[in-house]
Parts: sequence; structure tokens; C-alpha cells
Amino acid sequence: MDIAELKNPILIVGAGVAGLTLAYHLAKAGKPVIILEQEDRVGGLARSFHYDGFTFDMGPHRFFTDDQEVIEFIREILGNDYLSLKRKSGVYMFGKYFEWPLSFTSLFKLPVKVMVDSFFDLISRRNPGNPESYSDYIVHQYGKTLYEVFFKNYTEKFIRIPCEEVHTDWAMAGINRTVFDKNVKVSSLLDLVKGVLLPVKVDTDFLYPREPGIESFCIRLRKALEMAGGKVRTGVKVTEIKNNRGAVKGVKLSDGLELETELLVWSGDLPSLAKLLGLGPYPLRFLSTICFNAAVEGLPETPYQWVYFGDHRVNINRISLPHRFNPACSPAGYYGINAEITCFEGDHTWLNPHSLVNLVKQDLLGTKFVTRKEKIKQVWVEKLRSTYPIYDLPYRKNTAKVMQDMKQFRGLMLMGRQGRFWYNNMDHTMRMAMDYSKHIVSGMPLAGMERYYWWG
Repeated sequence: MDIAELKNPILIVGAGVAGLTLAYHLAKAGKPVIILEQEDRVGGLARSFHYDGFTFDMGPHRFFTDDQEVIEFIREILGNDYLSLKRKSGVYMFGKYFEWPLSFTSLFKLPVKVMVDSFFDLISRRNPGNPESYSDYIVHQYGKTLYEVFFKNYTEKFIRIPCEEVHTDWAMAGINRTVFDKNVKVSSLLDLVKGVLLPVKVDTDFLYPREPGIESFCIRLRKALEMAGGKVRTGVKVTEIKNNRGAVKGVKLSDGLELETELLVWSGDLPSLAKLLGLGPYPLRFLSTICFNAAVEGLPETPYQWVYFGDHRVNINRISLPHRFNPACSPAGYYGINAEITCFEGDHTWLNPHSLVNLVKQDLLGTKFVTRKEKIKQVWVEKLRSTYPIYDLPYRKNTAKVMQDMKQFRGLMLMGRQGRFWYNNMDHTMRMAMDYSKHIVSGMPLAGMERYYWWG
């Protein structure tokens, strides 16, 4: 059946993990559902890039969750075609590589002055002056020393605004996103010290598709969705949202097709939706990301799957090695490096990313991530829009205003990282989509949804 023949289907904008998961569960429940995706393929922020035998994800994507229903869903889609691997991540600071979270051996690599100053920070903690200020919160939790030598440098390099303008929620969300396992506590300097001196034995196992690229999960999910009767249309944008007295009634697409609906689920970016609805503009901003995907000869020279770079002299924010997730992501005798630099869409970095290729190479050599420039054979550049919401000081107020304005439109639901302005991981997105499907199918209340976002 052609999608134009479906009667009042549920329309989902965005074929990322959020949209695909929701559509799959709705289709399994017998609901007519169509996904509309502006890219020419599914995956959203979980797309992969393939060239000359190399596969690169958009950063270190992998599956980890303590939610049994989510893990059962992942295995339902992948079957037995997945790899299980132990976590091995790192951080670069003071010109050295450290395990993250910090280990006992880290003590012997830290500069003596940093250890002494951090000790005095630990015994002289003060309440934060502004409970909503990222800088005040970090100084209170970790001390002035670690704030100045790591957190400030990394955060301002990543988020591209001064720490004094960043909300505390960025610390809570961002730090949790780097740890995963709830048994590992790193939310304060005291937690870090306890974790180093009295480490908790934790086995953090990730799942990764056996077929190279996290996108392969999304491709499998699309096939399962279509087998269940759902439809996916790629390469089209929503150019108009039709509503009658505040009730969403349909959309018009960039190819001229018009579809009727009584429920539109939006997982695209909020500014685009607001414009279509005649709302805003709102002072909400997203970071975008440039991925520099390098083909390197030999074997990786560090043991890590991914590394955060806190040194302000290094342009790169984070590096991940697809080879460490799945050896099939690179041809024999080579490995890939995905180096990320954040920016704002429209700034110099966004408009001229190829001008940074040599700087990225210099960073790889200067940090000894790669020891000889001759090993770097090629660098491919990818531009990714709206990858992270920016949690500035007024973001809660601004987001609440957007959500309140959106509520006037009946038959409209917002979902996912971009649709909810929510810094999430894939397992959070899946959980949200599964709860949405239960709400749509059986009327399960969405009370308690504030667990998905810091701002409630």
C-alpha cells in the first residue's frame, strides 16, 4: 500500500533512533505509521559513514543500559549479531593520558602541585554562590584547581560559550553521559578520590553491531518496522503543518505530497518546528559538530575506545576509534580515528571545515595519539547539524516557554534530543519512545516523564 493511501496515519518526523523505535512499536501494535526523514537514509545522529573499506560512526556510539526492557529490544533487533566489549575510555590532560574514570595509577601521573591544591580544595569546600551556575557548581563539587585546569578548558572548548553563562544542568548531564554505570560515582572531588583509593569493581559491557557501523542497527530496525507494516519515506522535508483551530490535521512535503493525520510526533529540531507553526523565534541554540575521519596505517597506539581532550591547546574535543568497537570497521593494516570539533552552524568552522584538517593532524601528532604523520593517509570531513542542545543559564525558562506554546497544538508530540532539547543517550531515547508508544496505544499516562530531562 502506498503511503498516500493510508487513512490518518501517525506521522513521525525524523528517522533517528527515537523515531524508528516509536514507529516500530506502534506498527507492531497495528497502528498505521509513517516516518518522514529529510536525509536520504535512516539513522539521524546514529548514522555511519563508509569509504574505502572504513566505517565511522558520529562519535563513540554503543549500547549500554540497565533497563531490561530496552536491552531486550536491542537484542530483538540485532538477534545474535552483536559484539560484547569492555569499556576502555580516557582523558588527556597535563600532556598525558589517564583512564576515565580515574584509576589508582592516575595518582602517580598527576602533577604534584595539582594534587596538593586539590587536597586543600577538598577540605575547604564552600557552598556555590549561584546554584544555577555551572562554574559555581563545579568549583563547589570539584574545587577551584580541577575547575581551572580541566573543566573550564574542556567545557568552553566544547560548548563555545563562557562557563559563567552555562547552566548547572550541563554539568549534571554531561558528566553522567561520560560515566554510564550508576555504580561509578564521579559527581564530586570526594567521589573521585574515593573511586581512586577505594575503587568499586565494575564490569561495564557494551553491545555493538557485528556489522560495521551503529547505523546497521537503524537499518535493521527500519526493516523490522516495514515488516510490521510501517512506512519510511526518506529525502523529504515537511514544508507546511496544517492545523484547524489548534489541532494538527496534516503536513505538506517538499515533494508536493500532502498527508492527513491526527497525531504528529516531531523528533526534528525545535527551531524548524517553531517556524512551521508560526512561533518564535526562541533563544534556544544547538551546537553542531564537524567529524574528521582519518585513515591511519598500522594499529592504534593508545588502548582507549574514546578519549576526551581537556587541554585548551588541543583543538579536538573528543576522539573515538571505530576499530576498538568492531575490528571490521577498518581494512587490514589500518584503523580509523574519528576526531570531533564542535561549532555553531554558520560560523567559520562550519563554513570552512577543510581548513582545519592540518590542525587536526597536528593535534593527533602533538598528543602522540599518532606518532608519525606518514601514518595518516587520508582525512574525510563530515558536517553534522544540531548535535547538542546548549544549556545556557536561561535555557530552562526558554525551553518551558517553547513547550507551553507547543501545547496549544493538539495532536502534536515532541520527542528525542532535538525535539525535547534534551542531552540524552540512545538508551534514554529508546525508553522514551517505548513509553510514548504505550501512551498512544493504551493510554498509559506519561506522568513521571521529567526523569527524561533535567528541566522537567
